[in-house]
Amino acid sequence: MEAAKVVMNAKASSLMLLDEMTGDLNVSIPTGPVKDEIIGMAVPKNKGIGGWVISNNQPLISNDITESDIFWKDLSDDFTTKNIICVPLQNEQGEAFGVLQAINKKDGKPFVNEDVAIFESLAPHVSSAIERSKGYENMKDMIDEREVQIAEIHHRLKNNLSTICALLEFDLNELTEPKSRQAISAANSRLRSVAIAHSLLYDQNKMDQVFLNDYLDSVIQNIEHVFKDPEKEIYIQSSIEETDLDANRAMLCGMIVNELLINAYKHAFEGKKSGEIVITLKKTPSDEIVLIVADNGIGLQDQDGSSSEKPTGHFIIKALAKKLKADISFRKNPEIGTACVLKFPV
Repeated sequence: MEAAKVVMNAKASSLMLLDEMTGDLNVSIPTGPVKDEIIGMAVPKNKGIGGWVISNNQPLISNDITESDIFWKDLSDDFTTKNIICVPLQNEQGEAFGVLQAINKKDGKPFVNEDVAIFESLAPHVSSAIERSKGYENMKDMIDEREVQIAEIHHRLKNNLSTICALLEFDLNELTEPKSRQAISAANSRLRSVAIAHSLLYDQNKMDQVFLNDYLDSVIQNIEHVFKDPEKEIYIQSSIEETDLDANRAMLCGMIVNELLINAYKHAFEGKKSGEIVITLKKTPSDEIVLIVADNGIGLQDQDGSSSEKPTGHFIIKALAKKLKADISFRKNPEIGTACVLKFPV
């Protein structure tokens, strides 16, 4: 619009866009001495020279406003319109959706027909810019709406999974056989680890990223709650570096931690009244995440990853690690029990 003012050698210019709801013309981008005062003001439907131009979809020159029955009024008491040139802005279908105006030619000169051709050559560039801007805004609205929908999906999934977990806890109260209770507790814990991820995705602004430290802390707290045994004192210490990860891999990481803790609670402290589990997660300078889950329990029976637990425990963990594209190893130390080391790229 500043360029329009310079090209037309005018004291002011304005871009006015049609409000499709009201039919009014809104002053969107004015230039000149009263631009700050008139921006956002509206010319009523079919009023003024701008209204005539958009209704007829034709340019107009008026070099003597006092003799024009089309001119409506000045929008500011501090500016007097003497002459004006106005051309329509057209969309790809040739329909007018706004107008360009240049007001008060400098040196008291009149606007001439040659000026119309120059002004009309500028109009398509302005129209194209506005149409691209509208397309961008429409796309942004669609993205915003999609993010709201995704957030709602996360919220509903979290609620549904939480409901299932509550039903499992209700069933758990009816069971007395230890293995059955362990199986239901493990299923409950797995569902809750997924529910926690969806809860974090709903609460955070990022729809595809999870703060891994927050997620794993919640998974650990859930395990402590589900597998709490009044006859054993099992402590979990964690040192988890603050980092974020895409939702899919974060969920896999959380499920691996969940399975490792389930196995530790079920098998690592057999015949012991207390135990300790230490969880550490760090990001290395080479952009690799290293996760270690160690306990001071009875340890593995051999070096290849089999243990006193059922083979299905390690099978699940290794399958999840494969999906995470992580290197995983199990280590036995007679003094500190068992450690699982997981490494995967950020």
